[in-house]
Amino acid sequence: MDVKLGICNFCVPGTGIFAPQFAAEAGLDGMSIEFGTYENHFPSGTRRVQDAYIKAREQYKIEYCNIGMSCFDFIPFHAHKGHPMYPIVKGALKSAIDGAQYMQIPMVFVPAFGVSSITSEDEFDNAVEMFRYACDYAGEKGILISSENKMRPAEAIEMVERVNEENFSIFYDSYNYFYEKGWDQLEILKELYPYLGPQLHVKDGRPGVLAGSLLGEGDSGFYQVMDYLKKQNYSGWVILENLYEKRPENTFETDVYELFRKDVEILRHAAGHA
Repeated sequence: MDVKLGICNFCVPGTGIFAPQFAAEAGLDGMSIEFGTYENHFPSGTRRVQDAYIKAREQYKIEYCNIGMSCFDFIPFHAHKGHPMYPIVKGALKSAIDGAQYMQIPMVFVPAFGVSSITSEDEFDNAVEMFRYACDYAGEKGILISSENKMRPAEAIEMVERVNEENFSIFYDSYNYFYEKGWDQLEILKELYPYLGPQLHVKDGRPGVLAGSLLGEGDSGFYQVMDYLKKQNYSGWVILENLYEKRPENTFETDVYELFRKDVEILRHAAGHA
């Protein structure tokens, strides 16, 4: 298994403020970048912020694996034409893709949670059209587009088939399906594996506490997932998405940076990097 190990910038202790430095110190290969929210004018879409990320990448010798658009938790990715947010969604996608090209980041991924959860045929159809727009624009720039969602595998596969773009894939997460739906993470991985891109998330947790456990200490079946990836000779990024500063598990006495370092070591051993 040929993998690089990373983390979402907002998961790094310190609320991600020193994420490039801390990711490098922990021995990770890189991290993802969060595009930011509509209310804050999508800060990672600005050249000043992008140049700061580039400078940090050069300083700490890390890579940026993707730009994540969790902004769609709060604005509907599947907005239809005529909806007031429709041009905002398209503009955000265009800006994120432009930023990925400028910063030489290979992927923009779109989570479908919150108000962007797909719960109807109309929302599904609108999402397909928006992904086609994103893929067409990103394809010209060599950028991949990936969908992280909680749909059943058959529905996710149908989306891949209907978008029908070479640069489109499903973004797997090792806990969301169990946490949101109670589905077996390993079985979901087996069904979706042929449709996955070269990046995925790993995290763990317990009932009612998302991403609040170190890898292997929750109920996600983390080691089963990693064993399957090894058997498939998976090649790509494995990206941590545990929330080390999350309460109520952590107290004022908890050194969340040490929790983070411990999780990195767990991941390194599970990925065969020890």
